[in-house]
Amino acid sequence: MFGRNIYRRLTALIAIVVGVLAFGAAQASASSAPVVIAYHKTCDASGHCFGSAGNGGTIEMWITSFRATGDAAQLTLRETIKSGNISFTAVMNGTMSPAGFIVLNGTVTDGSFAGAQIHQRSNYDSGPADASVWNGELQLLPASS
Repeated sequence: MFGRNIYRRLTALIAIVVGVLAFGAAQASASSAPVVIAYHKTCDASGHCFGSAGNGGTIEMWITSFRATGDAAQLTLRETIKSGNISFTAVMNGTMSPAGFIVLNGTVTDGSFAGAQIHQRSNYDSGPADASVWNGELQLLPASS
């Protein structure tokens, strides 16, 4: 009889501990989920891009380095995003594919999410000879504490 009481209490204690740990893990994964912002931008021949981001926000980008490498190209850029209560500047490096897309990775250097990693993919949409129109989304991966 004494052994059953201890067994029940121990089982209840283990269930409580597992529940608390599961709740904590769910909270941690929710708070570290990526922030995703869709955008639409137009780039001119000088390497300056401007457009809309998120819900009524803006995106502005300056290409600081561009180097052709065979069929693709390597580029570095500085980008500023303002969307709702999010406002940041990031520096990114990536590849422009002849298939019509750009993939970039970098770090938020200033503002909201400073220190966060950023990943971005832009897809070529259209454009006249002196500009190009791109659509895409960026993902902010908040810095872990």
